[in-house]
Amino acid sequence: MTGTGGWQSVEFYGQTGKNQSTLEVTVGLGGYGSMNSGTAWFKDVEVQKMDLAPPGVAVAALRPESVGAAPVGGTGRSAGGLDLVACAAFGLVLLLLGGYLRSKGPGRCKEAPTACTVAPSGAGLDRVDAGILLALSAVCLAVSLFHLGGHHAPESGWQSAVAGNSVTIELGREAELSRIYYFSGIDSGAPDLGRFTVSARGPGGDFVDLASFAKDQVGAWKYLEVAVRTSAVRLRADVPGGRLNEIALVEKGSTAPLPGLRIGSSNLSAADRGKPENLIDEQDCFEYAPSFWTGFYFDEIYHARSAWEMLNGVEPYETTHPPLGKLLIASGIALFGMNPFGWRIAGVLFGVALVPLVYLFGLKLFRDRFYAFCAAFLMLADFMRFTQTRVAVIDVFGVFFILVLYYFVLDLFPREGELPPRSTNATLFLAGTAFGIGAACKWIVLYAGGGMLLLVILKTLAELVSGAFPGVWLRFVLRRVGVCLVAFGAIPAAIYLLAYLPFLALPGPGHGLADVVRLQEHMLNYHRTLKAVHPFSSAWWTWPLDLRPVWMFTGPGNAAGTVSTIACFGNPAIFWLSLPAVAGAGILAFRRRDARLGIVLVALLFQYLPWVGINRLAFIYHFFSSVPFVIMCLVATLKAVELPGRGARLVACGYLALATGFFLCFFPVLSGLPVQEQYLAQLRWLPSWLF
Repeated sequence: MTGTGGWQSVEFYGQTGKNQSTLEVTVGLGGYGSMNSGTAWFKDVEVQKMDLAPPGVAVAALRPESVGAAPVGGTGRSAGGLDLVACAAFGLVLLLLGGYLRSKGPGRCKEAPTACTVAPSGAGLDRVDAGILLALSAVCLAVSLFHLGGHHAPESGWQSAVAGNSVTIELGREAELSRIYYFSGIDSGAPDLGRFTVSARGPGGDFVDLASFAKDQVGAWKYLEVAVRTSAVRLRADVPGGRLNEIALVEKGSTAPLPGLRIGSSNLSAADRGKPENLIDEQDCFEYAPSFWTGFYFDEIYHARSAWEMLNGVEPYETTHPPLGKLLIASGIALFGMNPFGWRIAGVLFGVALVPLVYLFGLKLFRDRFYAFCAAFLMLADFMRFTQTRVAVIDVFGVFFILVLYYFVLDLFPREGELPPRSTNATLFLAGTAFGIGAACKWIVLYAGGGMLLLVILKTLAELVSGAFPGVWLRFVLRRVGVCLVAFGAIPAAIYLLAYLPFLALPGPGHGLADVVRLQEHMLNYHRTLKAVHPFSSAWWTWPLDLRPVWMFTGPGNAAGTVSTIACFGNPAIFWLSLPAVAGAGILAFRRRDARLGIVLVALLFQYLPWVGINRLAFIYHFFSSVPFVIMCLVATLKAVELPGRGARLVACGYLALATGFFLCFFPVLSGLPVQEQYLAQLRWLPSWLF
């Protein structure tokens, strides 16, 4: 309902169950999407008892789910204790590894640089480091892949080119149908146009309309509640261009699709895409209670969809972000197919890679293997890293390359007694390359570019003041400016433009270089002028306080008393200590004149502070790019704790155990694992924690 100028009447028909005595009714308008905004008024809301529903209308089932109903989708996925035991095993392994490092690792470095735990900058990793990286990566991968999503989803389909085209599906016998399921595909060469009518064959052989539906979401199972006894169902395209990938029919009292379907008579045109048989050829992909296991959820409706379109030479649906992140998602689709595992695996792998990358970053920052492990451990146990990398969105790619960028920038400020691993120019080129790749994924990397530029300016000024530069100062400055123009200008621009090659290769007008520029203007205007409301949006200052999670998914059709949900927010053990930890790191950097810790603070400020002045809709996941640097501040503060003996490291191990405990407790909220509603209620520690 958009642009309404007066009152509209809305009717909804539902059928209660046998012996049902109560019914709770709510009225509302809108939902999760940014287009669902505005104000609605209601009046004259009535609930009426009727003997029969009017002919041709859809009737929803309002009976409560019976005790002992099938689990989500009837796919055999269990909400039992074995899943939680597997998660507990991951925490135990990591804690044992941390204890080993605590007992075997050398003390903190207070001596000259050559006596430090880690070799000077530029030296290679030893076998212990390699073992830690391998163990962290293996555990993180195992946990991240758990309950990720199915390997199958309907991919073939039928797309009508002419309004009125129809397909008849023969059941093979008379059956009393309760639901008609449909899985909407992505339209080729057209926006979402589909509108269909479903009819059933009556006793006299004529077809009677049951219900109509419009494609309002692709890449997910949806269904119509019906109550009809028939031997055939006819699907008619009311408008041309709509693609359906699969149809499934469910008999009353069953949760499985009706077997033995075949295509009967059809009214087709030569311009149709796909065969009618494609509508019933992937019944094994069926899910009775639609969930993230078989379809899109959250912003996958934009990014995973656009990834498939770019892979198949179709005009992309989403153009409000650069294309490289979606091309990375497309690589998983190309390898594993257009299914949840395929469109999520690229993000998972980058999310796993974040953990060893944080270890390497911490190794370079702290020169202490134990505290590098602490940083990587916290990155692994953070809620946001887990949820944001298991949904097919592009944020993780930007965060990864932001961290790579600053990993190279650290080399511009070697500690006393250390030699830089490479020349300054080579380091700038590497940092600029990471900047270009990241910016081609998501524009949050542009903030990191500002931080990088500031640090290079400070580095250059320090060299000028100390006289640590060859030749005449003016020639040195001009040479440095030239290198920066290439490293931070020409190279990123070339990478950014290369990311648009699939767009430039699309057929038809509107795909030239001028159109690439037009898209940048479109992106800027979209993010600059976006005015919308959302129930889970939050202000920038609430993010470190973990006040407002983003509720990404909640699944219907679970067994009675259980719930499946996915929420994105931060591990309280990390987020609730972030502000004092950042303050402590700032004091340490100032007192110790620690340039590298200063780099971490600069990186954090450049990722976080820009949101102070941004008025558009924002969410807690926009804090994701700040989380690695918050973790570095936490570990730096832990490392600075002065306790006798090994007391400081015991405190660190206890803190890691706390973070692990939180991760295990909240794992069902992060993964969609079905659990008892009572358990979930105990995790809502704050009134604003809605999940």
